[in-house]
Amino acid sequence: MRTATDTSPRSAAIPGLIGIGVALLLYAIFRWWGFLVLFPWIGSAISVGILIDRRLARNRKGIGRRIALLLNVPALLLFVPIANNENLQLEGIVLLLSIGFFGKGVIHYAVAKVFGPLVWGQGFCSWGCWTAAILEWLPLPEAGRTPKRLKSLRYLALALSIGLPLALILAAGFDVRQQYFRKQEMLWMFAGNGVYYLLAVPLAFWFKDRRAFCKIICPVALIMKVPTAFRRLRMRPTAVDCVQCGVCTLVCPMEVQVMDAIAAGRDVGDTECIHCGACRNRCPVGAIC
Repeated sequence: MRTATDTSPRSAAIPGLIGIGVALLLYAIFRWWGFLVLFPWIGSAISVGILIDRRLARNRKGIGRRIALLLNVPALLLFVPIANNENLQLEGIVLLLSIGFFGKGVIHYAVAKVFGPLVWGQGFCSWGCWTAAILEWLPLPEAGRTPKRLKSLRYLALALSIGLPLALILAAGFDVRQQYFRKQEMLWMFAGNGVYYLLAVPLAFWFKDRRAFCKIICPVALIMKVPTAFRRLRMRPTAVDCVQCGVCTLVCPMEVQVMDAIAAGRDVGDTECIHCGACRNRCPVGAIC
């Protein structure tokens, strides 16, 4: 069991400091100045979000995290694609890897969605995702419910995201170096994101669930599920006994059965958890940290 989470301003600065450290390390290895902007930007946005949430009443906590999401949109959706003509979408990563090019997009995927989740799980989904940054401000219930039978469609989306670029290369003779890498990469980034938004917003309103897209279509969540199973940071029980009111499960945007784990004195091990902190913020007795 653990005691209440540290709420000091110093602990809130940790993401910002980590961002600086990651930036310096990557700059030393790859010598791209953009890292010195990107990672301190992301880390500082998360620190700001944490500080805002700590000053809000329990029923308003989460606004800071949503502000952090918005602050990260210019960094990931505009700065990297425009500053270095990069596509951070999965389809772009497949194309780059097909020619053995480990560019900034591949590094982003490695940090945010492959190795990073070993530490923070699917935290990118709640603190850095540019699609969720828009979805979480829609005038819809904070934690909707999506039919479970539809969630397997993500596997089809993952197959398409990987299969279509490979089909272009193998069946259509798409020249990745000449046509994509030197001409179309940024176009793919914005076109791919446009498709995501065109699907995500209607789905959210149809199911009255801001995270419907994440549960039904997003292929990235499936990639992060494997390392997330071994993550270091998890929602955990504190020394305070759970009163089994069910609020934590009710407010979870990913429909994780939080109360079952906390009441049993276990960490929340479900790989659908995006570490948004909604369960901790709304727990009436402070049984979650």
